[in-house]
Amino acid sequence: MVKRLHIVMQGKGGAGKSLTSSMLVQYLQYAECPVQAIDLDPTTPTLSAIGALNAEAIQIMEGDDINPRHFDLVMTRVLEAPKGTHTVIDTGTSSFIATCSYLAENDAFHLMEFHGVQVFIHCPICGGAALDDTFNSLLALLRHFPDVPVVVWLNEFFGPVSRDGRGFEDSKIYQDNADRIPAVMKHPKVQAGTFGEDIRAMMGAKLSFEQAIQSDEFNVMARQRLKIYWTNAIERMDGAAFLEPVDMEAAE
Repeated sequence: MVKRLHIVMQGKGGAGKSLTSSMLVQYLQYAECPVQAIDLDPTTPTLSAIGALNAEAIQIMEGDDINPRHFDLVMTRVLEAPKGTHTVIDTGTSSFIATCSYLAENDAFHLMEFHGVQVFIHCPICGGAALDDTFNSLLALLRHFPDVPVVVWLNEFFGPVSRDGRGFEDSKIYQDNADRIPAVMKHPKVQAGTFGEDIRAMMGAKLSFEQAIQSDEFNVMARQRLKIYWTNAIERMDGAAFLEPVDMEAAE
């Protein structure tokens, strides 16, 4: 494989999809990997709003459905990217079903693989009241795309991702699909009034972690907390096989 596609999908709003997408792009930039970012979220285009990520916003929706010609353009961007490129796509919550339908009907992921693009679906799931809805989206992705690895991101901002004291790795959905899930990543729970508020302010200011850490818009303690969070996030992502530099020998 000479390229990688990371497509972030979740049908429940507020589950951490855009946070996951932005952190993937920021980590790949930090690791000096070639990366292109594409924002398909029509209602909350968070990824393309953060200037440092250089994300391209592409409007794929017409009314309640996808314009397939516009989605064709997205697939072309992936296929025509330079060798060694990671492409990160933030999809829209409101277009979750339509996106799944387009990808399945056009056998898009098999086409990617045929042309040397290794595909990873990234699905955030969260604790609290949205647990069941986010689990259902994960299950739908596993069923729709049985040959595609799915990286699960546990978003603990709203509470632990567990039921009856059992964590995600003890759940039936994980036990039945462990061979399909190459990694379980984590957005750990933080103090809402400090770390949580700083991260919300950073996203609201449309800044990357590196920008916010250097910005006078944040006081010294806020910058310190963002630095701690970002350093810990880098450590969690270091060594993740799906984020390793693409083997360029395979491109020759």
